[in-house]
Amino acid sequence: MGFEEIIGHEKQKNLLLSFLEHERMPHAFLFSGQDGIGKKKTALEFVKHIFCEHRNGCGTCKACIRIDRGNHPDLIILSRQGSEGSIGIDLIRGNDEKKIRGINQEIYEYPYESEKRAIIIDGADSLTREAANALLKTLEEPPPFNIFFLITASEEEIPHTLRSRCSRVFFTALRQEQLKRYFTDVLRLDGAQAETLSLISHGSVGAGIFWLERDNLQMRNRLVELITGKHKGFLNTTLLSERITRTGDGVTVYLSFLLSLFRDIFVLNVSGDSSMIINRDIRDILELERVDLRWIEESMKRIQETIRIMRYNVNKWLIFENLLLHIMRHA
Repeated sequence: MGFEEIIGHEKQKNLLLSFLEHERMPHAFLFSGQDGIGKKKTALEFVKHIFCEHRNGCGTCKACIRIDRGNHPDLIILSRQGSEGSIGIDLIRGNDEKKIRGINQEIYEYPYESEKRAIIIDGADSLTREAANALLKTLEEPPPFNIFFLITASEEEIPHTLRSRCSRVFFTALRQEQLKRYFTDVLRLDGAQAETLSLISHGSVGAGIFWLERDNLQMRNRLVELITGKHKGFLNTTLLSERITRTGDGVTVYLSFLLSLFRDIFVLNVSGDSSMIINRDIRDILELERVDLRWIEESMKRIQETIRIMRYNVNKWLIFENLLLHIMRHA
């Protein structure tokens, strides 16, 4: 995959290439924007341009191929461990007793093959406080042959002192027509399926691929049934919460869906215009045209708070179930 194969983000790609062209490369970038829209892919493709023997991310030279295979010695990728994990101090500073080599031990050595070394921290908002402080010291006086990429869907969760050391690049959600084109041209979906997916994915390719899984779509339908009162009860809520949180990071996709669902219910109650709703494939929400606006507003606040809490090392099953029970109790 080259830059041209990443959908959207033309402004962001051009900005990055201008840094390379004018040889004014920042020592650290902060890529922010919602999940599943191509931030990490863009970082990897940019690293290809930096490492490429032809300086254009050709995809065929030794450096590009090794990046694609994930075994380039000058590319380090850190990510949180598990859906409820974090990026701890050992991954930054190292731990001799545990035989963990941290990036602060790596970056003072010269790169093995390239002129630069790239360090991608995927989910930088999951850095522990200790890890963030250790990384901050590194970014204050970085060795000149290293480039850091901090990737996050929650920029506000990263300490301001760390953010201020980075060149910030904000990625916007993809447009519906961009998503639809991707689903038809790349995933080879038929027009109707691509249309539905582009509507419910909320600007995220990752969310669209997630909803392609039949089980995930079925659980989405079960959520709708709970909200609309088709199915109620503690057992249904418990089982559904357990299955949803078992999807790991997919729980945030369900939460985003819930938020959009209540947004649709709000629109229906305020304007009555069904053409403005996002989840047009769900006919049951039309039955909620006259409900208490306080319930809608309170539910949306609780969902937003749950999205924030889920970024931490918490019992996702319990928190998601409590959210559903709260929504049903006040319905």
